[in-house]
Amino acid sequence: MKKYKHKSSKKPKERVGFYIALSICLVAVGLAVWSTYTSVSDYLNESDEFEATLIETTTPVAKDVEGVTQEVTEETVEETEGETRDSEISLYESSTLPDTEDVDADAESSLEPLSPVFKVTDSLIYPVDSKSVLREYSETGVYNSTMKDFRAHTGTDFIAHEGDSVYAMCDGTVKSIAFDEKYGVIIEVESSDYSVFYCGVNSQTNVRMKDKVKQGDVIGSVAQIPCESEDPIHLHIEIKVGDKLIDPLAVISSDM
Repeated sequence: MKKYKHKSSKKPKERVGFYIALSICLVAVGLAVWSTYTSVSDYLNESDEFEATLIETTTPVAKDVEGVTQEVTEETVEETEGETRDSEISLYESSTLPDTEDVDADAESSLEPLSPVFKVTDSLIYPVDSKSVLREYSETGVYNSTMKDFRAHTGTDFIAHEGDSVYAMCDGTVKSIAFDEKYGVIIEVESSDYSVFYCGVNSQTNVRMKDKVKQGDVIGSVAQIPCESEDPIHLHIEIKVGDKLIDPLAVISSDM
């Protein structure tokens, strides 16, 4: 009886080759999958690093840009202000405005006549009972009918009658009693910061040099003033603060 081999049966060598081929295919597929995964991972990592680098480098750049912008802005503002100042200075220099030193000098000169008055802190009284003014203080030329010329009148003339009492206008010390060809007998009473000159007083005075007087004391009587003899009888008063003559009416209290 003949023995027949089954047609589907294979040799062991063929089976081994099949499994080897299958294994190679699986390994190839695995390698392909791994390669793809690695590429994707590397790409993602590179993207993260790029983003991180971009953030790190972009922020300082932005700060630098702000700094540059701020510096440029400040410089522009300074240049603009400088140009404005230059234009203003040019405007002032081209105009007729006086120099600062001239303005200060003018201001000081305008205040100069007032500053000595402020040093007289006392309230002075009228030197005679009438309290009436014949001629006021004037630094400009005033016509003098006796001398027939124009001259400054550096005192105040108070109307009086010959022999009327002359009152001390303030507290002080009699510094001098002298005769002047123009103003007759003059009594000088010195106070703390100023001196009062009573001009045209009778030679028979009620005080002597170095006497202490109080405001309201009778220091003499009214007489004649040679250089103003054509005018009605009056008492001529001058007040000096330091080396400056001031207007007596500026320091006399109206209530006195």
